[in-house]
Amino acid sequence: MTMKIATSRLADPGDTWHGPIVEFTSADHMTLVVNLPLSAAEAESDPIDRALSALSALAVAAEEERALRNRDKGAPSARSAQNAEELEDQLNKGLEDSFPASDPVATVVTSTLPKRAIGEK
Repeated sequence: MTMKIATSRLADPGDTWHGPIVEFTSADHMTLVVNLPLSAAEAESDPIDRALSALSALAVAAEEERALRNRDKGAPSARSAQNAEELEDQLNKGLEDSFPASDPVATVVTSTLPKRAIGEK
């Protein structure tokens, strides 16, 4: 998807409490608002240039996120692929990761004798 920026404007120059806000509007009327962090070091730089740099960095991060999501979607689970061997491996790994269990196996069996009724011998 290719977009063209139709307008860019400094919507709010910011003050001592918050940084500047820049708005970009595309030709198809989509508006992106960039709320820049308050930064004394960058106070003299052009906020629109700062916002464009932030959008470029965000576009790179978005492509990396998309690649991760597509990679995860591409690999079906062992259950849906009906891969019995992989499912068995996953089960064994889960069992190994949960060992030892919180309650150990009982080695002593205890029992109680039934009470006698009064008068019974």
